[in-house]
Amino acid sequence: CRRDSRCGQVLTPGPRPRRLQVIESPLPVEKQIDYFRYCDKVREQGKQESVEKQIEILNGEGTSPEQRKYAMAFLAISGDVKAYRALETFNKEPKDRLSKSLKDWASMSLQYARITLETQFSDDKLVFISTGLGGQGTLFRFYAFFKSQELKPFSDYQQKLIEKEIPFHIRKHHGQVEKITIKSNYFSLLFLIELDVNLRNILQNAIDECNEYGNFISTNFTLTNVKVFSPEDIQRELLRE
Repeated sequence: CRRDSRCGQVLTPGPRPRRLQVIESPLPVEKQIDYFRYCDKVREQGKQESVEKQIEILNGEGTSPEQRKYAMAFLAISGDVKAYRALETFNKEPKDRLSKSLKDWASMSLQYARITLETQFSDDKLVFISTGLGGQGTLFRFYAFFKSQELKPFSDYQQKLIEKEIPFHIRKHHGQVEKITIKSNYFSLLFLIELDVNLRNILQNAIDECNEYGNFISTNFTLTNVKVFSPEDIQRELLRE
């Protein structure tokens, strides 16, 4: 199993963390790191500006992209409930006028604002973790890619077996299958699961269960929490020995 499970920033480390919280947005780790660094710079500047003023800038018609980025970061780290509500409203409204990068920035700002408030008001020591695929609560999102043996096409029966057995093994360990995609000679799985389980063993056991009926799935699979494979990624995997 080739496994790529890099995690991003730990936002609020403590000596004895009691609870993990996964940042939910599925954004590239590099973009998340850029965002966190920008927020650190805003915090270091320590400008004495009001939350109300930055909310006004955020929603202003003539606000430039850079001003909006600053306003969102300022509100996210402010620890103010009004700032969180403003970011929440901003994320719900149509954003046709915004570029994708600003939409991603808005999503990250809302989550960072939530993190700031939760850290401020929680008695537990919270550790927030970011990954490329995000997650939900304490569950991490993973993408797994499997090939058929010798790239032979799956039969109808084999496809039905995959649809049944692979998700069953994920759910048996309290995971949640979000999507399973089966093609001629490969299939992929997008799912949520706790980090402290042995994912390699779970998926290997699922493959072994299917292979009892014809040894038709390759035991070399890829598991990642960084991204969902593009068509180009899939072609590279199919050519990989």
